[in-house]
Amino acid sequence: MKSISLPKNVVWFAAGLLLALALVALTGAGGEGPAVGRYQMELISRTGFTDIFVMDTTTGVVKYVGKDEGKPFDQIQGK
Repeated sequence: MKSISLPKNVVWFAAGLLLALALVALTGAGGEGPAVGRYQMELISRTGFTDIFVMDTTTGVVKYVGKDEGKPFDQIQGK
């Protein structure tokens, strides 16, 4: 039975390619993480009243939170 041998440079290239693919797969390259710091809140207090504004820093939408406290951002009606 004859054995087939590959040139060393082909073997090293294949090993390097497999290592690079393993590195990309294990580090999770290409995926997006959660949007940290996407929403910011500003409180303004004046003569006994407190106004709450929530800002979406990705889209630039600013909403006033009145009776909508505790709701997700997309369900806040605002003013």
